[in-house]
Amino acid sequence: KIMAWTKAKMAVVVGVSVLLAAGTTTVTVKEIQKHWTYAWQVRPFNRRVLDQAPPQVKIVPSKYRPFGGTYSSGDKRLGLAMPPLYILEDAYSFQPYTRVVLTTELPLDSYDFIASLPSGNAEALQQEIKQRFGVVAKRETLETNVFLLTVKFPNTSGLKPSVKRGGGESLGQGELNCVNEPISTLSDYLESYFDIPVLDRTGLTNNFNFDLKWDEQRDQQGHRLPDPLKQAVLDQLGLELVPGREPIEMLVVEKAK
Repeated sequence: KIMAWTKAKMAVVVGVSVLLAAGTTTVTVKEIQKHWTYAWQVRPFNRRVLDQAPPQVKIVPSKYRPFGGTYSSGDKRLGLAMPPLYILEDAYSFQPYTRVVLTTELPLDSYDFIASLPSGNAEALQQEIKQRFGVVAKRETLETNVFLLTVKFPNTSGLKPSVKRGGGESLGQGELNCVNEPISTLSDYLESYFDIPVLDRTGLTNNFNFDLKWDEQRDQQGHRLPDPLKQAVLDQLGLELVPGREPIEMLVVEKAK
């Protein structure tokens, strides 16, 4: 009986040891996965990295800080240090974020992602988002608050029709400089600045040169105040931002069922 009891105790000890070892192994594997780096998680962006990557679809915690960016080659896409919202926009080919409606929370962390299948990468990335974050998205037309960009004072000197072929835009604190750019460049910037959809109702079809400057001010919480920029757009470009409500296409993000 003593021998049997001793064997029983040994069996219990061995069993507990195996369980502890298994638990340790699980923790170790998780730690390894946490710090694992894939061959495609490299900076700077290189087209060959994406083109030569084996077929795969992954979303993993980012190894980079701060905010990164995305790169595409045909149907393939890759992103580094991206918030989940931006991965959603990429997968559903929808921009800007000001037209996204979140009905559920998304993680605040940043992620690296890749979709390098021969085809169907958008749909595959949508499925990976569903698995990783538990959300799906769909396009809906919803009535929402907007700014309507309209012409208040025609032929204002600050808005010059462009005669150049090349062009571009440059940004600084309290400054937006555009050369040979359409009005949509301005409306897109205003939308991101005000965090509200801005609809172009100017009817202007040419490209323009302008150097918009304003005294950028913030409230006690660090939020940018809208009035200085709105006034600068009116005074310097002759354009007015009129509040309104319009039905526009939105991307609605919700929990996966």
